[in-house]
Amino acid sequence: MKTYLQKLTVALLFCLATLPAWAQFDGYQLSPQAKISLITCSSGEDLYAVFGHSAVRVNDPVSGLDVIFNYGTFDFNEPNFYLKFARGKLNYKLSAAQFQDFVYSYVQDNRSVYEQELNLNPAQKQQYWDFLTNNYLPENRFYLYDFFFDNCATRIRDGLEAALPNQISFNISSFDEDYSFRNLIDLYLPPQPWGDFGIDLALGARIDQEATPYQYMFLPDYLAKGFANATIAQDGMAAPLTLERHTIFEREPVPFASGLLTPMVLFWAFFFVVAALTVLDAVKNRRSRVFDMVFFFILGLLGIVVLLLWTATDHQATAYNFNLLWAIPTHVVVAFYLGSHVLREWVRKYVLFTAALAVIVLLGWPFWPQTYHAAFLPIVLSIALRAAYAVWFSKKTATLVQPKSVATSL
Repeated sequence: MKTYLQKLTVALLFCLATLPAWAQFDGYQLSPQAKISLITCSSGEDLYAVFGHSAVRVNDPVSGLDVIFNYGTFDFNEPNFYLKFARGKLNYKLSAAQFQDFVYSYVQDNRSVYEQELNLNPAQKQQYWDFLTNNYLPENRFYLYDFFFDNCATRIRDGLEAALPNQISFNISSFDEDYSFRNLIDLYLPPQPWGDFGIDLALGARIDQEATPYQYMFLPDYLAKGFANATIAQDGMAAPLTLERHTIFEREPVPFASGLLTPMVLFWAFFFVVAALTVLDAVKNRRSRVFDMVFFFILGLLGIVVLLLWTATDHQATAYNFNLLWAIPTHVVVAFYLGSHVLREWVRKYVLFTAALAVIVLLGWPFWPQTYHAAFLPIVLSIALRAAYAVWFSKKTATLVQPKSVATSL
């Protein structure tokens, strides 16, 4: 609780430190001593911070100006904030704050801060400054955030190219490691096993397409590498885009600890419980109907969430989600019929289809266009096992009941 309050206090201080007006930048001319830098911040402990952050620093010692332009901010007071966030309709904005206040917030969070000064001549600095301050105008500062294609890092890359057209060349062929977007974010997720699980549940096949080296720069670390390898046209020559990187703050080492109760541990334990329960059911000639009802109802709820993320939001990354092959929304209805001792014919066929589909998912595991999280494997195995047993037991029960009913009718 203490750590949470500290982070909340820092966040509030940073918001208060945000420069409230744009008029102070209107018509401002940078001095020849001014410096513009790419600022890269390391991963944080929380899921929202694990991928790092990028911002732009403008420091003019002549006037004392030292401001940070940050494309990664949003307004908690925006109407319907959480609904817009869930639907992918939340506007992020470009904010401007005192650089020291910005650094202070990252020092308090124990996140490293690195600086790469841009190797711009005075005219190029002024052009980029004019671009940033024009972006900071109230009518221009808001944009519809997209984690992979329009975020705090891509805005800086795209903005610099827009301000200095046909002058920047990114020499990033060394990035070509055949990574998909999912592979790239997985590099950051070992400390966040549950975050990794949730991301793989919510995001569909679109992020399994191979990313180009240019697209790698949606991640701040790759943006910093891209800038370090880029050149800029000056006087008919290609000059390095950035000077040597230096450290503003180096974080204290943080021990890696993902915890014992990871999705892999939990769901494999769950599968062994399901397997033991199924064996016990077979021995005692029964079916644990309440368990089946709860299990398939929860799967149906997951399916509804996945389907809504695909169809009812503007998130590009949640489309074409093959998790719907095992988290089927209609399970929420069928679950109630699983409470019957003898399944109705249509329910039996539905459950048989569910078992067959789970087997297909397992057999096609390496070939699906979407990469499944490894912890989904014991879940799908549990689905196949309980669905197959429900069909088998229902048929067996129906066979035993039928002769008795015929004898009664005679």
